[in-house]
Amino acid sequence: MHSAARHAHRTSDIHTAAASEPQGVESIGRQLCGALPPLRLHSVSIYDSQCNVLWLSEGALGPDEHALVVDALERFAAEPGAGEPEQRVEDGRAAVFLPIGPPQGALAGLVMVLADAKFAGDSLLERIVTREVREHVQALACVVQPVVPGRVDHDPTSLVLSLANDDAPADSRPSPDRHAHRELAPAAVDQILQTGELSLEFEPRAEPAAEVPAPAQGPEPAPQLPPVLQPPAASGAAAPAAQSAPAVLLEVLPFVKLRSGGRMRWFEVLPRGTPRQNRDPAALDVLAVQGLLGWLAEHRDAWTAEPTTFTLNLSIATLEDDRFLRQLSSGLGRSAISPDALGFEIAEPLCTQRRAQVERFISGCERLGCSVVIDGFSFDSAVIPLLRSKAVRLVKMDPRLTVAALKDKLSQALVVAIVQAVKVLGIHCAAQQIDSTHVLRWLTAVGCDLGQGSVLARRVPIEHLQAPAPA
Repeated sequence: MHSAARHAHRTSDIHTAAASEPQGVESIGRQLCGALPPLRLHSVSIYDSQCNVLWLSEGALGPDEHALVVDALERFAAEPGAGEPEQRVEDGRAAVFLPIGPPQGALAGLVMVLADAKFAGDSLLERIVTREVREHVQALACVVQPVVPGRVDHDPTSLVLSLANDDAPADSRPSPDRHAHRELAPAAVDQILQTGELSLEFEPRAEPAAEVPAPAQGPEPAPQLPPVLQPPAASGAAAPAAQSAPAVLLEVLPFVKLRSGGRMRWFEVLPRGTPRQNRDPAALDVLAVQGLLGWLAEHRDAWTAEPTTFTLNLSIATLEDDRFLRQLSSGLGRSAISPDALGFEIAEPLCTQRRAQVERFISGCERLGCSVVIDGFSFDSAVIPLLRSKAVRLVKMDPRLTVAALKDKLSQALVVAIVQAVKVLGIHCAAQQIDSTHVLRWLTAVGCDLGQGSVLARRVPIEHLQAPAPA
């Protein structure tokens, strides 16, 4: 009786919250979590049709979970209108997938619910898929649109992120006819997907010149990335599509300054690969780094005027690969890019679950000169010693703390403690998933340095970055 009363009270709170806050992926995700029956849940995550994580309730998702989502998306795409599949995982968990979109329409994405299979019993699917849960999934269909992979110049947010004067001439902005960076040679893509090696070889663009007889014999050497790339060829001189392989599409989410002072700029890089690339997170990491290095080398004026760092969230397999930092060092040397321009985000749960590997990776970043970001930082006593490293220059607070801070005193105390502690260590502090102006004002008042969220800025293609305006 008491359990039923608590569930009814929680349901009332969910509908009240739904009416008071803007309906975005994050807010609907939290409402969905509250609508789930009392189970031993591990996490709830929301994805678009290209397997990009739009929202995650807690923890970190590894390659096994990623592979489950890729397979589920393929099944839903092949059989529109299919029921919600349930899949058991070897470690005692069960995954339930809820498709986002009309029953017979284009698949916009899916929701994955991970729960304890032993606790849930044999009726996990029936217990999770309630009428209220379906209503929240239908609400997601209104805000999650099917992603059409392809054009590098496409901006799904309709927002141009300009760091220069808004009155700049139109011809100075990126256009569909200007490619941001050269495309990978097909052989290089295959090599990366198969071996994970960091390659800096590009597909040469055809020039509109007179035909030249081919040499009688001898293979042509593979083109290498010079320290500074030449400007891209005109669109009319681009190589035929059949002769080139698509590079990973890179988008950036800015860390917006909440306090004045300082010229340091931070951008989180969010790679969007093809379904084939998404199957191998470690290979996708290599492709993302390769694409980022190519863009940085070709657009130095967009990021060198002020200290700028681009951060990438790496998979577990990449963190455990001792070759990655060695290959990165060679790539930085060939492209003449300072290691300060690159940072790597590590989720706090990985810092405890893979402690030895994370410590080794952080030490390697410190020697190389790259920065490290602790993502989802919650003041875990096991993670605090990692802040001694000079490589750790930013912590992103656990969004559950900042979301609950205005209602829960303990969450408020933890947020204030994190802000003050890292300030003593000379480390920047960022809040994420800020979707309320009330939370934004409070975080600014307590001294948080940076923020990400729907009320601040959206993710945009990296091509839209421009040089900052002169001071």
